[in-house]
Amino acid sequence: AVLELQAFYADDLVLALYDHRPVTPGHCLVIPRRHVPRFHELSDPEADQICRVLKKVHLAVSDVFGTDPYLLLEKNGWEAGQSVFHVHFHYIPRKTGEGSWCKLLLSSVWTHIGKPMGPAKTKEVIDQLKEAMDSRLTDRGGEELFELDQVFDEVADSL
Repeated sequence: AVLELQAFYADDLVLALYDHRPVTPGHCLVIPRRHVPRFHELSDPEADQICRVLKKVHLAVSDVFGTDPYLLLEKNGWEAGQSVFHVHFHYIPRKTGEGSWCKLLLSSVWTHIGKPMGPAKTKEVIDQLKEAMDSRLTDRGGEELFELDQVFDEVADSL
């Protein structure tokens, strides 16, 4: 269900999801398909693909939300603040001139107290991000595109 509601990009190794409790508009997660608790346990191809997808996510989010600065966050181990033990990178975009780190931290806390984004709004954002990703991918010389519906079916079958 999470994949169908939040995913806007998928390939053989990596998924990109829109966070259902975005700290800022455009807050996304990039995760490996394979269950891996910590970053150093990723295979080299998985780590490489995560980096490539993060770059594509940045371009798509910039197109949709008009952002440029961003924070990448990935935690390894309970002591580092990891609460979901599956590698995931948070891509948290900011707008030029947007407030301080303190404001971002307060926003992060407030986001987790409030209600998650509703399904209708999430779908609206997902559709915009899919379109931006597709546009960016096809603009770059026909890189291979993956049909999300097919990927969802494959993932569901493997669970």
